[in-house]
Amino acid sequence: MALAAWIDQEEERRRLTREALADVDAGQVIDHQAVQAWAESLGSDTVLPVPR
Repeated sequence: MALAAWIDQEEERRRLTREALADVDAGQVIDHQAVQAWAESLGSDTVLPVPR
């Protein structure tokens, strides 16, 4: 049972990785600086909108 669950988890991880790499290849990425600015704004008086 534990081995089957681990295999399922690894297959899902591979699927998500392939999906993410396809997004990168298609240019569907979010600028790192935009994400960093958003993360740094969390907990402040002026929280930025989630970058898209």
